[in-house]
Amino acid sequence: MPDLARDARKEVESLAPALIELSHKIHANPELGLQEEKAAAWCVELLRAHGFSVEAPVAGMATAFRARRGSGRPVIAFLAEYDALPGVGHGCGHNIIAASALGAGIALARALEAAQAGGARTEAGTSLGTIIVDGTPAEETVGGKIAMVDAGLYEDVDLVISMHPDTRNTVGGTCLAVKTVIFSFHGKSAHAAAEPERGVNALDAVIQTFNNVNALRQHCRPDARIHGIVSHGGRASNVVPDFAQAEFSVRAADMKYFREVLEKVRNCARAAAMAMGARLEITEEPTFEPVKENRALGRQVLEILAEMGLPGEHSAGKCQPASTDFGNVSQVVPAVAVSIKTASLGTVSHHLDFAAAAASPEGDACILTAVKVMASLGARAVQEAEVLREAWEEFRG
Repeated sequence: MPDLARDARKEVESLAPALIELSHKIHANPELGLQEEKAAAWCVELLRAHGFSVEAPVAGMATAFRARRGSGRPVIAFLAEYDALPGVGHGCGHNIIAASALGAGIALARALEAAQAGGARTEAGTSLGTIIVDGTPAEETVGGKIAMVDAGLYEDVDLVISMHPDTRNTVGGTCLAVKTVIFSFHGKSAHAAAEPERGVNALDAVIQTFNNVNALRQHCRPDARIHGIVSHGGRASNVVPDFAQAEFSVRAADMKYFREVLEKVRNCARAAAMAMGARLEITEEPTFEPVKENRALGRQVLEILAEMGLPGEHSAGKCQPASTDFGNVSQVVPAVAVSIKTASLGTVSHHLDFAAAAASPEGDACILTAVKVMASLGARAVQEAEVLREAWEEFRG
């Protein structure tokens, strides 16, 4: 058996121009969640050019896809994100995530097929494995990976590998669960000066909801986060608003406490509606679950970074005050996401400065580093049975 990790890393140089071009095209054409038509099409085009069969759309989302190359076990999936942020573009660097996932999948598939052409097989005499690249839309909004998990796409996957651009090289840790809740208040319009007593002010119900939530924050654990906006506040100051709307994101580190806080926030809105005499309608988006940390996979990533002469920090046990639908994937299959340095320390994510870094020479270098790390981990999972065995043992824990 050849050194699959070494061979996969060798593929990166020839892939670099196409990956950087893909990253820059996605960056220059930012598309919001579930609208990533150009980005998804460019990814599919590149994958098909490199011998992947592609199913698109999947999981009921027009901009989601699954690309596959190879056969047999293990089945290793790399996750591509490509949605942007309103007003900020790729201030979270999802253009880099997309290019890195495609590069890792292509590089590893090439290495596996070259090994098989040279006669390499598993101990059971079967082919070396299946490589999947999943296009996962809307990470910043409704969480496309949640729909893909619900559709059963990860039931026969052995390992999921992803990455995220950052200000340092890290792996491990978890994050907060989150759900977005939309409160729509229905009141009754009236002339705000002549006959205000005949109106029911839906905007007052929104304002009271914020007051209630602000009081609630004093009695929440430090890991809880509640933040919201007024998404509709009326149409004219001389008309009592008959409709107003607020949107809140509710977060916490564990699911039990998350559900407690979420219900209290719902009650904040219910109480406001009752006080104002408005009718309340509650709409909720899917829940992003916390990442199920896999320290065995984290140790593998750190070893690979060390082999490449790169610094790396294991954030085992730490909780990032952010959320991702990657957490839902990690709840059903061993998964790891490595953060790779893209911008200087102190650069703020979801900001124009980070967006600039995502298309800079440093951002391009991040892609190539991430491809090597991710492909190397996939190669280890194929070549060393202990890697998957330890990951699954911890996952089932």
